[in-house]
Order: sequence, then structure tokens, then C-alpha cells
Amino acid sequence: MKRWQKVLLLVAGLILLTAVALVAFSGSIIYYFMHVAPFMGETFTPGKWAEGGDCTGLSDWECEEKNSSCPRGPMVRSLIRSHLLPGTPKTEVVELLGPPYDGLRPGKDGCLNWSLGMCSGIGIDYDSLFVCFDPSGKVTGA
Repeated sequence: MKRWQKVLLLVAGLILLTAVALVAFSGSIIYYFMHVAPFMGETFTPGKWAEGGDCTGLSDWECEEKNSSCPRGPMVRSLIRSHLLPGTPKTEVVELLGPPYDGLRPGKDGCLNWSLGMCSGIGIDYDSLFVCFDPSGKVTGA
């Protein structure tokens, strides 16, 4: 193999390696902004959480518009880190968050969920916060 062929092969390999690294890196950035960032950034407060799910005085359309805007999503990280610690009683969680959205999580007994709105991805489906409890009613995870 001639010297120029070796150099050309080396350059092609470096270009391919750079392209693969850029694709992997851009995928990580896209994932972060679509699936991580929507659930952080605001400190949890019970009043703001309750307001996010309250449709009193709104038409059905206005309520749907409000709920789809992800009013609770940015508080999730703060909520999990400060209030939904393992061992927290279910009664405290329900008192803090209000009644759960639709009861038990399908296929996983002992988990309650609260609607967050359309937060992640491209905003075409609703996200939920699932909080799971052990048989004695203590938080095991969120």
C-alpha cells in the first residue's frame, strides 16, 4: 500500500470516528432536553402543585390547554429529592399532592400516579409521576 493510500485511509477513519462521536453526543443532548430538563428547574411548593391541577372556573378547552402545558413537570426533581423520600407515609404524600390521578398503576400494585401534563418528548402524550408504596404504606420509590 502506498503512503498516500495509508494517509487517505487514516483520514477517512478519523472522519468516520468524528461523525459517530457527533451523532452520539447530539443524541445525548436531544435526550436531555426532551426527557430530563422538563422535570427540573422549579422548587416544589404545595400551592403551585395544587394550582397546576385546578380547573375551577375554566371551560373544558381551557382546562385541557392548562393541563397539557406541563404545569407540574418542572417541580418533579425538587419534589422527589425533598418530599418523596423512602419511608414517607402514603397519607403524607396524598395530603401533600392531593388525590392521585387514576388510582393504581396498571400492572404494578401499590403505585399511585399524578398527572404532570405534556412535558417530555414532542408533547403529544401526558406524563405522570408514579409514587410506589410498600405493603405498610411507606414510599419505596418515585
